[in-house]
Amino acid sequence: MKAEGHGLIGWFANNPVAANLLMLLIVVAGLLSAQSISKEMFPQAETGNIQITASYPGAAPIEVETGVILPIEAALQGEKGIKQIRSTASRDMGSVVLELESDEDLNEVLGRVKNRIDGIVNFPEHLEKPTINKEEVFRFVLSVNVAGSLERKALKRLGQQVHDELLALPEIKRLMLWGVENDEVAIEVHEQQLREFDLTLNEVASILRASSFDLPAGMIRAREGHIMVRTQGKAYTAEDFSALVLRSHSDGTELRLSDVATVRDTLVETNGQVRFDQQSAVSIGVFALQGQSLLAIDQAVVRYVDNKRSNLPEGVSLDTNFQTAFYLQGRLDMMLNNLAVGALLVMIVLSLFLNLSVAGWVMLGIPVSFLGALWLMPVNPFPVNITIPSLFAFILVLGIVVDDAIVIGESIYAQTRRQAANKPELRASVDTVIRGTRKVAAPATIGVLTTVAAFVPMLFVGGTMAPMLESIAVVVILCLLFSLIESKLILPAHLVGMSTKINTSPRFSWLNSCQRGTQVLLGKLIERGYRPLLSKAIVYRYTALAAFLACLLIAINAVRSGLVAYEFFPNVPGDMVMADIVMQEGASRDRREQVLQAVEQAAYRVSERHQQQYPQEPVLLEHLLLYSLDDNSVRFNASLNRSELRSVNAPEFEKLWREAMGPQVGVRQQRYYSTSNAWGAKINLSLSGADTSELTAAGRELQNKLAEYKGVYDIYNSQGIGGREVQISLKPHAQQMGIQLADVARQVRQAFYGEEVQRLQRGPDTVKVMVRYPLDERRSLASLERMQIRAADGRAVDIREVANLHLGNTVSAISRLDRKRTVTITADVDSELAQSGKVINEITTEFIPQLLKRYPSVSFGLGGASLEQQTLMKRMIIGFIASLFFIYSLLAIPLRSYVQPLIIMAAIPFGFIGALIGHSLFGVSFSLMSLFGLVALAGVVVNDSLILVEFTNRARAKGDSVEAALVKAGTQRFRAIVLTTLTTFAGLLPILFERSLQAQFVIPMALSLGFGIVFATAITLVLVPCLYRSIDDLPKFSRGKVVRPMDGVPD
Repeated sequence: MKAEGHGLIGWFANNPVAANLLMLLIVVAGLLSAQSISKEMFPQAETGNIQITASYPGAAPIEVETGVILPIEAALQGEKGIKQIRSTASRDMGSVVLELESDEDLNEVLGRVKNRIDGIVNFPEHLEKPTINKEEVFRFVLSVNVAGSLERKALKRLGQQVHDELLALPEIKRLMLWGVENDEVAIEVHEQQLREFDLTLNEVASILRASSFDLPAGMIRAREGHIMVRTQGKAYTAEDFSALVLRSHSDGTELRLSDVATVRDTLVETNGQVRFDQQSAVSIGVFALQGQSLLAIDQAVVRYVDNKRSNLPEGVSLDTNFQTAFYLQGRLDMMLNNLAVGALLVMIVLSLFLNLSVAGWVMLGIPVSFLGALWLMPVNPFPVNITIPSLFAFILVLGIVVDDAIVIGESIYAQTRRQAANKPELRASVDTVIRGTRKVAAPATIGVLTTVAAFVPMLFVGGTMAPMLESIAVVVILCLLFSLIESKLILPAHLVGMSTKINTSPRFSWLNSCQRGTQVLLGKLIERGYRPLLSKAIVYRYTALAAFLACLLIAINAVRSGLVAYEFFPNVPGDMVMADIVMQEGASRDRREQVLQAVEQAAYRVSERHQQQYPQEPVLLEHLLLYSLDDNSVRFNASLNRSELRSVNAPEFEKLWREAMGPQVGVRQQRYYSTSNAWGAKINLSLSGADTSELTAAGRELQNKLAEYKGVYDIYNSQGIGGREVQISLKPHAQQMGIQLADVARQVRQAFYGEEVQRLQRGPDTVKVMVRYPLDERRSLASLERMQIRAADGRAVDIREVANLHLGNTVSAISRLDRKRTVTITADVDSELAQSGKVINEITTEFIPQLLKRYPSVSFGLGGASLEQQTLMKRMIIGFIASLFFIYSLLAIPLRSYVQPLIIMAAIPFGFIGALIGHSLFGVSFSLMSLFGLVALAGVVVNDSLILVEFTNRARAKGDSVEAALVKAGTQRFRAIVLTTLTTFAGLLPILFERSLQAQFVIPMALSLGFGIVFATAITLVLVPCLYRSIDDLPKFSRGKVVRPMDGVPD
């Protein structure tokens, strides 16, 4: 029979070719898109920030602040679009990071900022030109390490050779070279030599500039042809400079530079270094640009390294490290395996409850919906790649995506069975399929849209979590929308002609037995358990409601009291353990080297002890990489063997490493960490103010207060204790001798930092030529005290005759936030002993108000992880409220009621109890991802409540009493509610037992949704009827009330 006037549903049911072509389009488009989508571990975030850096060689932090930071901040005063200015003044370097308003055009603001910086005219003389760039985030692929006992210059050349050869590979577009100092021509003149030959460093530098010189002079335009003319005399090597003449005497003798100075082709003096497995090294970072395949890049680099090893000098090794592609492929395989197992479990559940033909066609909706999502993932307003979070989203939605197909398939099957009556077999006609589909189309669609409404706010949370949440939300939303298309347009066409006859083939006898057993068990559960329980609960409804409320309050207090572990940012072990070591400002190079060797040896001791204890396991510590962040800061990256091959996890290694190292003299910070998060230390407190003495004192008090908390460790004060400095001031009579302060300052700088003669271009490298004292004369204060200053008339006087030398202290670094000096106190927390949220709350509410009273010029704020936690909580609350409003609206409009949506949504808070039970059973701390799981749960849990309320309305409209209608609705829809809940839980079940490191980040969300939906469903089957009956007790809602069922719900 043909159905007329049934819209798209009827048209597609009557045109199976159109339905199949639509399905084919989605499948093919999804498969093609899947081939081109980039694959990465986690989505990359675009910072949207502008970074300004300026090198001020030889300057102390206070000079950088005064000469660099303050002029830049003043120039940017009032610039439109800048949300926040973060500045840092350290030795030799100043940096300013501009955080922009979210609606600003980055390139436009960048142009305006460049114009303002270019307009600054009062920068110091020796400041390098500031660089102004957008902060860029590149995807790290792996590192290639060249290590050995070669001399540093030889190792540098080899490292640059490997760098150039890698860059020549077609797959490689972006490399970074670490551990390579710039070349320098060092011209070192002893003070004694200067006195002997009556020279000054300034005079030497001036003569060299005039002697090392190339200049084009145009051309001679002769009749025979043009001839170019140029002056050529520039020195390029140490030998060239050594031969330059400083003075020529009348007797024909010459004073050459080699007579008074030592000239060397060397590397720039720095504390920077890279060591790989305790050997000096050069490290090359390999990165992927947008659209590049991490797996293809990794394969190309590994092939190159394997071929290159045979051509290396003796004693030199070439190794790869931190291979992201290895972990990426493993994690992708893990997620796909979990997805396959989840799909199998969903299929088993459907097969136990549904007709086999219906179950098969319902299952077809999973690949169709998933491929539809893959089709549009890269081309929607929130582009998404294949990552761990996006694959988790497929697992998350696996059991949800079939819910509307289950409802429609079961409705069509029931409609067909009713028409079959006592006939042995009947095949579903087009009209039967259309009727069955339309009966449940409205509530099934609303059920999907409420779930979509719960995920939409995740697209607008923002912050560092935005890329991850967008990945999850986009995938879930796309899957659900395509499931609507599949269940309303494609599924009905496939169910046309479906037979009601039970397959009696021997091959399916076991399945028929399982289905009959399931139905019998379900019937007994309904009649002997659920029906009596529901009837009594309705009679004692207020007692039941009070019990439910008490359970909810107990669950909330369990978290508040700390009975259930709560840590906002989850403790997710990484694949490596890191250590940050910050030396005291001014620490000697020897002391620095002692500490670094001690840290290395401590890591290897831990590995050796583990090897002795577990000889059957491979070596625990696979590689150890050390690299300098600046002159005082060093980071260690310890790569452990694969997690499945070792019995010690990363946090345990971290703890053992910290204990093996112990406290060290002259070290400002030792921080060991193994959790992979983007927010740094869990506690990050910021103090700012104009009075530096009050700011310093307040910072120390706050640091001491944190030290009182048990479980709070690795406390770090960003200001710290500065190093020593010599402050030079001019004596009053010095000007009478023709010496100005600028003369003293310039000559001292030339002696100890050096005078730049010129810059040379050697291939791609820029080489500075520097004149200064030899290193042995720059190692002691006595060299400064013996120094002579030249007056304008050429006289030489001891520096102490014209200047005061005062030994004082300097700060190690200066941080500023929005044009105010800032001190940041950070600390980590042992989640077994303390909760960072509680510590921060106690500090901010109890200690900080008293601190600010003692230091009125100081203001307080949160930073890092603490600020991110506060910001995310505010955004989540707003997003959750928005979700609830969208869900309420989607329910209220078709129900035409203000109150019944509230009854339906009453089950939402009770999912929290199930989530807590799940976290406790699995020993997982409640965290940020758990909260997002609860937000997602809000959209899923209302579907079951909606079915109950709507069927109750339908029964009441037919004249049943409230109690009878509630019991009838509960018993009739028990099967469908249990089925949709079991499919959701079954889809998530495999990921709950996944032990891989990266899966631990998403497991809390799966626990909240999985156990939350199970518990909320159990509550829904009793709570919603009790609440419905209680509302009906109120005269305002019961008298004269007309209960209207939703259009399109089956009888």
